[in-house]
Amino acid sequence: MKKSIIVIAALFIYSNAFCQYDTTPPYLKDKMLPAFNLLNSDSALFTHKILSTGKTTIIMLYNPECGHCQDQMDLLLSLPEIITNTQIVLTSSQPLFKIKTFYQKNKLEQYPNIFAGKDYAWFFGKFFQPKTIPVLAVYNKQNKFVFISQGNATKKQLLEAIK
Repeated sequence: MKKSIIVIAALFIYSNAFCQYDTTPPYLKDKMLPAFNLLNSDSALFTHKILSTGKTTIIMLYNPECGHCQDQMDLLLSLPEIITNTQIVLTSSQPLFKIKTFYQKNKLEQYPNIFAGKDYAWFFGKFFQPKTIPVLAVYNKQNKFVFISQGNATKKQLLEAIK
């Protein structure tokens, strides 16, 4: 009887050693725009609820001091199709003063459809599991995931994603 229990326990342990864990990032499991909370530059809570419904949403994970991120922002701002037809959520885990500096440097206050905030809980980092930055994720008008770019997205990729 004792041997049977030991054999069963060993088989159980052995079988668990070969289990594979699901490494699929959350954005691919549930393809809907996630609920999120960010802190804006005034330290007020900014949530997904203030986004307009029926509008394409671009989420950009960035570092305010990253040259590639600045290049990506420049591209977004240069595309009238993006500026007029989408809403952009800029999210960073950097301190709020750096986010605010980036916002002011790019004169983003003149775009009511661009929001910037601190991802204080690193929600988007866990959600998108970035390998590099910037990360751009595009959600269509029905809030369904359609595109992701880890690293800079091209003009062609962005325009196709927002169609």
